[in-house]
Amino acid sequence: MAAIRAPSSAFLSAFLPVARASLFPHTPTPILRGIPLLQQLRTSFIPAALAPIPVLLGDLWDGLLNAVPKKKTSHMKKRHRFMAGKALKDVTALNKCSACGRAKRAHVLCPYCVQSIKRWFSNGFKGKDELDAERDQRNQQINEERRIRGQKPIDWAVDEEDSARARSKRDGQSM
Repeated sequence: MAAIRAPSSAFLSAFLPVARASLFPHTPTPILRGIPLLQQLRTSFIPAALAPIPVLLGDLWDGLLNAVPKKKTSHMKKRHRFMAGKALKDVTALNKCSACGRAKRAHVLCPYCVQSIKRWFSNGFKGKDELDAERDQRNQQINEERRIRGQKPIDWAVDEEDSARARSKRDGQSM
């Protein structure tokens, strides 16, 4: 530990006039004469102002030095401590949707029904028959354009079967 030096007289004269007056009694200060309470307390100020910190703490100093972790707490242990009691809980409030019959959380809209409503809004409130008719008309226009350009028309029924087969194959592999 580094050597502890006593404060200089310049420090005492600038910051601690009470301590300086008690150290050098032949130079009375006007502050002490004017306040009798400071004359009584000046003896208690001197040891606290001049004593080094370890002496003041005494036996507590060893305890303060030992109250330090030996190793850094790992990220995993820290997260385990912070997340104690905050695990995911099982969902017990499940109901059956009155519209589609699928399981849904209580007091929450059925996500499947909401999706179908969104789809209905995006289609302009058209039914499946109207959408199929529009798709057939669009496919016929594309085939007419291909005939005009001299290309072979597309057989949309075969393409739909291929895409349905590919979709079922993809869904079967993902499960």
